[in-house]
Amino acid sequence: MSIQETVRTAQSVEERNKKTIRRVFDAFVNQGDFSVVDEIYSPDMVDHQPLPGAPEGLEGVRYTIAGLREGFPDLHVTIEDMSAHGDHVVIHNTWRGTHLGDFLGAAPTGQVIEFTGVVVWRLLDNGLIAERWGIGVESNMLAVLGLRRLAPAARTAARAAARRAVTGACALLPLTGGAAEGWRRLQAELAGPRLHAYEASRRRAGILQESFDLRPLDGQDVLVHQIEARDPQAAARRLLTSADPFDQWLREQATDVLGTDPWTRLAESATAGTGHTWASVTSELATAG
Repeated sequence: MSIQETVRTAQSVEERNKKTIRRVFDAFVNQGDFSVVDEIYSPDMVDHQPLPGAPEGLEGVRYTIAGLREGFPDLHVTIEDMSAHGDHVVIHNTWRGTHLGDFLGAAPTGQVIEFTGVVVWRLLDNGLIAERWGIGVESNMLAVLGLRRLAPAARTAARAAARRAVTGACALLPLTGGAAEGWRRLQAELAGPRLHAYEASRRRAGILQESFDLRPLDGQDVLVHQIEARDPQAAARRLLTSADPFDQWLREQATDVLGTDPWTRLAESATAGTGHTWASVTSELATAG
């Protein structure tokens, strides 16, 4: 390959990488289009400055942006400038939003925030995002909100503490009549046309994993309902009091099929489940029953 061809190839790769990073903000962060995550991020993506408590990989990416958009529904990020250097892209950006939702345990204040920072991204040869480093973004945001205790200096300890606090809760729901078949139909809808709404609902509630396992017990079908969260009871209570249309629809549908609201059972339960093998929301909905 000639020197000229090498230069053209490097330039085209860098332009492709810059286009990908623009899409992170234009579609994902600013518009809340979570479908782009699987398209532009590597499955083992590493975010070096996620929100405290975020899981690893793509679920952590979704968790972080979902948390930001929940706390700041009008969140908008402007890329002030961008440069590409080999497999790295560097941007300077400005974040703006209004604190209208719960965020990292802080109740809504109505405060309008604006802060700046620098973000460095590393992309793979195939164009997928592999790593992200925020320089000043998270610390500036947390300082504006008065949440310095969660600034990067305390981030590692905060994440470790959050993970240690994750527990599970379980409820057994006996099924009668045609309830088992009704539940399979509802589950298929959750795994299909309502999957995006379902996953967004669980992120809002703070549920990290949820599973519904339909199995026979003493000659009767029983639905084993399990959730994993830092506070399972609080997560279930958030679903019970949610005014979100999807949350209300799902509770009504589940109650019609099961004869009881399964999240009420979990909200009232004080016993955390132990010894369970947890599956992701997506795989569980696709395979259970």
